[in-house]
Amino acid sequence: MKIGGTCDDAGQSLICCLYISALGPADLDSLPVCVQFSPVPSGPGWRNADEPLTDELIRATIDNILDHGFTGIEAPPHRSPEEDKLILSYAQSRGMFVSAHVGSVEIFGRDAPSPICVYSKDYAIEVERRVRENLKSLNGIPRLYNIFPFQDEPFHAGPKSFDMSQEVKDEFRRRYGYDLPEDLGTARENPRAWLDLLNFHSDNFSDGWRQAYRILKSISPEVTVTLTHDSHNTLGGGFGSHTELAIDDVFHWGGDFADMYVFDIYPYMSIDFRFGEPSKFLKPRIAQTHYTMAQMRNLTTHYNKIFGFWVETYNPDWFTGFIDESRRLKHWTEREISLTAVAQGADYLLTGHKIPIDAGHWESFGQGLNLLKKAGKDLLVAPKKQAAAAMLFPRTQLLQLQEEYADVSLSYELFLRAFGELDILHEEQITDDTLKGYQILVLFDVRLLPSKTMRHLKSFVEKGGMIIADSLPTLDEYHAPNPLMEELFGVRQTSGDRILRQGHWVGYENTYPPTWHFRDENALDEIAAEKHADIQGTFLGKEYDLKVTSPRLFQAGPASAHLADADGQCGLAGRTVGQGKVFLFGFCMLDTFFSFLRTGNQQAVDELAGLVRAVARSEGHVPNVCSSNPDIEASLRVGRNSAFLFLINHEGKQPEIDVELKTCLPDMKRITDLEDGAEIPFTRKDSILSLSANVPEGECRIFRLE
Repeated sequence: MKIGGTCDDAGQSLICCLYISALGPADLDSLPVCVQFSPVPSGPGWRNADEPLTDELIRATIDNILDHGFTGIEAPPHRSPEEDKLILSYAQSRGMFVSAHVGSVEIFGRDAPSPICVYSKDYAIEVERRVRENLKSLNGIPRLYNIFPFQDEPFHAGPKSFDMSQEVKDEFRRRYGYDLPEDLGTARENPRAWLDLLNFHSDNFSDGWRQAYRILKSISPEVTVTLTHDSHNTLGGGFGSHTELAIDDVFHWGGDFADMYVFDIYPYMSIDFRFGEPSKFLKPRIAQTHYTMAQMRNLTTHYNKIFGFWVETYNPDWFTGFIDESRRLKHWTEREISLTAVAQGADYLLTGHKIPIDAGHWESFGQGLNLLKKAGKDLLVAPKKQAAAAMLFPRTQLLQLQEEYADVSLSYELFLRAFGELDILHEEQITDDTLKGYQILVLFDVRLLPSKTMRHLKSFVEKGGMIIADSLPTLDEYHAPNPLMEELFGVRQTSGDRILRQGHWVGYENTYPPTWHFRDENALDEIAAEKHADIQGTFLGKEYDLKVTSPRLFQAGPASAHLADADGQCGLAGRTVGQGKVFLFGFCMLDTFFSFLRTGNQQAVDELAGLVRAVARSEGHVPNVCSSNPDIEASLRVGRNSAFLFLINHEGKQPEIDVELKTCLPDMKRITDLEDGAEIPFTRKDSILSLSANVPEGECRIFRLE
C-alpha cells in the first residue's frame, strides 16, 4: 500500500493516491464463497465463542471451513487485534480471499440527508477524506477481493431523508426548469411535479455513490467495490413497510457506482416481507426470493456487474426470534438457498451471519458448497440464460399510485412454474420495440405506464411479440387516460381491481408473540373481502372451469373470447395484431393463485397453471428450460464450452422430474452429474433435449452439459 496525494491551492487532496492491490474474478478457482470466522458445530476447531482462541484452534477452524467449501473470509474478524491478524494471515496462506467491510463513506443514510450536499463541491473532498481514513485498515491484506464501502441496505425511510438545501434546490431547477416543491401534499396534487420530486430525491443517493465510486476506483482499479441492496424496500415492497413512500428501486438507481451488487433477503428462517395474508401463508415459499432475485439479476446483467447474495444461516446472530426446532430439522436450507442463488445467476456468496450452530445444517451446507466447487471456473463464465419471457416492473406506477408491488411475486412464480422461466424487464429498459430480445412480455397488475412505453409495446406486438396481461394500463405517467392498450388488445371496460393488502405477519417463535407489523388495527379483512366469479370455456381444445378471485371481467371488441362467465363477460380473450399476439386474463392472477393455495385446492392450481402454460406456448414460444414438477426448480447457466443445469427441490414431496431444455451448446455430446461424474441419459428431438431425474425434498443436483 502506498499513501500519497495531490492538493489544490487550499491544501485539499484532489486525487487520493492510496494504491491497493486486489484479486479479480480471473484469480479465483471457483465461485467465491465467504464466511465470518465463528465457532463450528462439528469437526475440528473452535466450538464455543466463550472459549479462548489459540493458534492451533484458529488453524483447525479455518481448515474445517475450507473443508466445507468456503473460499473466502470476512474482515475484520472482530476478535482482538492479535487474533484478527492470525486469522487473516492463516486464511490467506491457505489461499482464501478476503471480503472487507470498511465502513460507509457516502455520508447520507436512510433517515437523514448528507450534512454536506451531494451537489456541493465540498462533498467529494469529504468523501475522499473518509475513503483515505477507512481504507487504511486494508494494509497487509494481499488476497483482498472485494470491499463494502457503502451503507448497508440503503433506501429513503421517508421525507426526513430528503435534502432541502439550496444546492439541492438549484440542482432541481437546473434539471427540471422549475422550483423544487417543498410541500409533499401540494406536489401530490400535480402528477408531473410529484413524479419529478420523487425521482429527483431518489437520485440523490446514486448521484452521491457515483462520486464515491470514482474516488474508490482511482485508488485501486482492481478492487471489487460492493454495495448491498435491501431485501424488499427497493424491490417493489417499500410502500407500507419500512419506507413512508414508494420512491426507490434498484434498477432506477443504476449500476454504474459499484462492481458488485449483493442482494440481502431473509428467505426461509424468518420473513421475506410479503404483505397481508400471503405473509401468513408462505406458499410457494420460494416465490418472493425468485421474484426479487430476478430484479437483481436484471440490474447486474444490464450493467455487466457481479451479482452477489447473502445466505441466511441457522445462527441466533441472524434473527434470534426464528431459531426453533422445525427450522433446525430443515438442515438443507442453507444449501438450498445458496444453490438457488447461483442457479439464478449469483457469482458470489456471503453468509449472513456466521456459521450455522447446528451440525446438520453445517454438514449439509458444506455438501452444497463443495458441489459448487466441482464446477470450477467454468461456472463463472456461464451466466444464467436469458429467458424467452420477461415480466414488466412498472416504476412509474409504483410512484404515482403509492401501492406496494411485492405480492405480485405470486403471479411471477405462477408464470415461472407454468412456462419454465421468467425474467424481469424494468420499464426504463423499454426504449424501443425490441424489448431486449424477449419474445413474451407479461403484465401483472399494471394499470399505469408512460405513454411512450405503451407505444413501444404496441410496435413490439405488431412486429411479432406476445403480451400476456391480467390488467391493462389505461393511465399514462401523469394519470391522464390513455386508451392505447385497450385498443391494442381489442377489449373494453377493463379494470385492475385487486385486494389491497397491508402489513407483514412476523411469526416469531421464541422471543415475542407472532404479530403484525405495519398494519392498522382496522385493516381490511382480506379473506372476507374476496370476490369471485366462475368462468368457463375452451382454449386450444381443452376445457377450463375456474372460480377466480378479484374478477376483472371485460367486454371483447375485436378480440376473441376464450373463457367467460354466464353473462358473457370475458375471463380470457386473445387477438392477433400484425405479426404478434395479445392475451388478457379477466381476473387478478395474484389473488386467484393465492386463494387456490390458501384453500388447498391443488386441482385448481394445476388447472390455472395449465391455462397459463397453454397461453404462453400457443404461438410456438418455447422456454430454454422447463421442469415437469413445479416444486423442483430447473435453471440453466450457459457458457461457450459448457453449461450447467441446476435442479433444486424446494418443497416437493414427489422427487421425480422430467426436464426439457433447448440445445444450448452446438456440439454437446454428454451430460454428467457433478456429484459423482455419472453420465445422465437424455434424448434429443430436433432442438429439444429431454432427461429425467430424481431430486428428493431439499436436495440439489447440478448437471454439466458439454
